[in-house]
Amino acid sequence: MKKIGFIAFAALLASGCAQTQLSPKGDAIFYALQADTMMNTWRYECAEVSSRANYTAQAARTDWWRRNGELVKGADFGLAYNMVTVTDTRQDTGARVAMALTWEVQERAQALVTEKLNKASDKEALCLEILGEYRQGDWDIKGSEEMRQALMSMKEDAKTSEDVLALRRGMIEKATGKRYGRSLYVVEKHAEQNGCSKDDISLVKGEWPFEVYNLNCPDTPLSLMRCEWGRCNFME
Repeated sequence: MKKIGFIAFAALLASGCAQTQLSPKGDAIFYALQADTMMNTWRYECAEVSSRANYTAQAARTDWWRRNGELVKGADFGLAYNMVTVTDTRQDTGARVAMALTWEVQERAQALVTEKLNKASDKEALCLEILGEYRQGDWDIKGSEEMRQALMSMKEDAKTSEDVLALRRGMIEKATGKRYGRSLYVVEKHAEQNGCSKDDISLVKGEWPFEVYNLNCPDTPLSLMRCEWGRCNFME
C-alpha cells in the first residue's frame, strides 16, 4: 500500500465537514500528531545513547506532555472519529487511511532524527541539547490560534462522542470481520521482513498508543509484537 500524502489526507477529512460538526481541519490533526511523534522519536533514540540522555529523555517527555497532552488527545480523537464517520460506507477504508498516516508520520520523524544523530560528532551532546529544548517548551504545539482551538474542541467532543466512536468501530469490525489498530500497517511491514504471514495478523490489545498483535510466524509458534506510539518490536 502506498503512503497517503498529507494533501490527500486533509482532503479526506474536509470531505466530511458537511456531515458532522466534529470534522476538524486536517492540518491541525497532522501537525499535532507529527509534533508528538517527533518528540517520542527523540526520546526513544536518545534513550539508547547514554544513561544521562535516557534520564533527560524521560524528563523531557513528562514536561512536554504536561503542556501538550490535551492537544495530542484532541488530534487522536479527531483522526479516529473522522476515519469511522467520513468513510463508514467503505468499511475498512478509514482504518487503512489512519494506519497509513501513522506510518508516514513515524517514517518522517525517524528519518530526520536518524540523520541528525548520524551526522553528530557527539550524540549525547546533541540529545541533551534537543531534549533541553523540549523541556523548556521550544518544540511545543503552537500553530495558529485557530489550530489550537480546533484541537481543544476535538478534545471536548471526545467526552460526549466516545459512544458514537465505539459504535461506528463496532459496525466496521462486524462488516469486515477485522479488528483494526493504528499500528497494523507497521506490523505488516515487520511480518514481511521476518517471513511471517502478512494476512494472519490479529489485534490482541488495542488501546492506543499501546497495541499488541499476534503474528503467524513459521519459526515461532507464538509471536507477539508490542507497539507504542507506532513503534513496534517483537516481545521476548
